[in-house]
Amino acid sequence: MFARHRQLLQIGVFFLDAFLIFAAWCAAYWLRFHVLPMSAPLGVPPIERYLWFGAVLTPFGLLILRSFRLYRSARTARLSQELWTLVQGVAILAAVAALASYSLRGEVARSVLVLFALLAALLLTTAHAAIRFALRAARRSGRNLRHVLLVGTGDLAERVGRKMIAEPDYGLHVIGMVAANAIEVGNRVGPFEVVGCIADLPGLVTESGAELVYVAFARSEHEAEQDALERLGDSTAAVRLVPDLNRRHTLNASVEDFDGTPVVLVTETPEQGWNWVLKRAFDLAASALLLVLLSPLLLAIALWVKLDSPGPALYAQERVGSNGRRFRMLKFRTMRTDAEAQGPQWSKAEDARRTGAGAILRRLSLDELPQLWNVLVGHMSLVGPRPEQPVFVDQFRASIPRYMLRHHVKSGITGWAQVNGLRGDTPLERRIEYDLYYIENWSMSFDMKILALTVVRIFRDPSAN
Repeated sequence: MFARHRQLLQIGVFFLDAFLIFAAWCAAYWLRFHVLPMSAPLGVPPIERYLWFGAVLTPFGLLILRSFRLYRSARTARLSQELWTLVQGVAILAAVAALASYSLRGEVARSVLVLFALLAALLLTTAHAAIRFALRAARRSGRNLRHVLLVGTGDLAERVGRKMIAEPDYGLHVIGMVAANAIEVGNRVGPFEVVGCIADLPGLVTESGAELVYVAFARSEHEAEQDALERLGDSTAAVRLVPDLNRRHTLNASVEDFDGTPVVLVTETPEQGWNWVLKRAFDLAASALLLVLLSPLLLAIALWVKLDSPGPALYAQERVGSNGRRFRMLKFRTMRTDAEAQGPQWSKAEDARRTGAGAILRRLSLDELPQLWNVLVGHMSLVGPRPEQPVFVDQFRASIPRYMLRHHVKSGITGWAQVNGLRGDTPLERRIEYDLYYIENWSMSFDMKILALTVVRIFRDPSAN
């Protein structure tokens, strides 16, 4: 029943998307030639030509969306990811349509292609969001639920179960837990009752009416996990295996297909594919614009530093960036030229090595502005973990667990740790916690939030030094 309803929903969404793509194409033609005040020097083209083009474009669009695995069950998937996938699919489809139009010597107006891309993205994202909201509302009211058995009684199984309780939108009702040993039957693990043991599978699945079974054992219980999977081999329920990935050693963990073999990505950067393109495009545009707009201020600061104390206005220091690559990070010089005569030292509040201009520049964070050039050339990003000197990186990686995970993304001028007051001579362990939280939860909206908080907080931050 569960599988049939799921398939019917997926088929319904598939045909709805087909209708919306074709409707967006027809609406784009109608708006361009019959509604919007736009001239048509060659006259209004016949609708038949566009209907034929739309009939070819629609199945091609469905093929693109299907290649993104959009029509798989999305009960526990993020809505934002689904909507972003739709936008990407529409962008690719519009590009293919433009290429086809060019091959046909401009048979399709470019304005129609633009209108189609906008309308298709709007219609598809609105429809998918409405479906998800309707399903979530039904699940919150106790309908469209899926009954779940949790096989395992350890921390991992309890954590999975608590997530199901915390997210009623998923519509997952936990019947109970299944233990490795019969002696645990009747006990409680947090809010869950142990209703059986592995030896009872799959009869317990049939009796309880479970539609989903989540197997969640610790790595040390691999024999019990194997036993459970073998007993569930002919079960009618859908079986899900939750791998025990030690959280202290994972970063954006996921699973990929390696020629038919599932491979667990234990540590993975969020800056890849479209994410990398989007973030890099923003960094390029923003850094170039800021360098132009702030050029008078940059020149004035450079002159001030030069007149305030002997030495160059700019200071280039070797830092460690993404993937451990080293680069020369630029700053306005805020210390005497002999500040590191005794070797690299951690900057402290009221540092005696600072110049008069340097104390003010550090307090206002203006000494970091030359790093816009590092962003422009690709060494850094506007937002990311702050880079450290190689000598400190070697020290920290030997004494602080997970320290090197922060190098899975580009270093930034500002970051989540900095806008939360963790700058300068502040606890490094806490800074790393904030850096890893940023990497695990990265999004462009998160970057925008950090940049906004930077303007509000950094310039008034007493910990800047």
